Amino acid sequence: MAGTFPTAGFTALDLQSNVVSRVSESVSGKTQRIKLGAQYWTFKLKSPPLNRTDFNALYSFIVQQDGQYESFVVVPPVISSTTGTMSGTVTCSENTNSTTGPAAGSKKIAVVDDGTASGTLKKGDLIKFSNHDKVYMVTEDFVLNQDSTLAELSFYPPLATDVTASTTIQYNLVPFTVFFDRDDQKYTLQADGFYRYELSVREDV
Repeated sequence: MAGTFPTAGFTALDLQSNVVSRVSESVSGKTQRIKLGAQYWTFKLKSPPLNRTDFNALYSFIVQQDGQYESFVVVPPVISSTTGTMSGTVTCSENTNSTTGPAAGSKKIAVVDDGTASGTLKKGDLIKFSNHDKVYMVTEDFVLNQDSTLAELSFYPPLATDVTASTTIQYNLVPFTVFFDRDDQKYTLQADGFYRYELSVREDV
């Protein structure tokens, strides 16, 4: 990995969830659908007008990625933070029927108030678990209980990696580990003397 891409002043465009499915249809019209591979996110970042000094600092980061070869971190503006009221450190709890956290493939995780966090997460918020790089989306509004009882947090896609009872959940400034979706990276120098460019990246899963 080669650093964190600076996104100050950028606009996140076209956040997209990607899955690969295969659909076959019989002569009777019945279909069979199979999901292939894991879900991943793609998005674009479009720059504001930049002077030469500011642009060169960013472009030097871009060329160090060797096209699609390296992965790096991007924290998209606006969409990377919760629309809810959550504050404090949110920690996963044990499953209600075991002494471990949920396994890969789960779409829910138990969270219990330990006195350090409170508030809500909203549908569509992005989250990340501290023990792996995959980014997930909250699928049901979530309220952290204040009475020490378990609350279930629902998300998509299913867990890519087992989560332990000590894993924390990041819900603000959520980082994506990504790589460029093409090897060539060009920019535009306008007649006004400012540089502009648009980047397309894919989540590294």
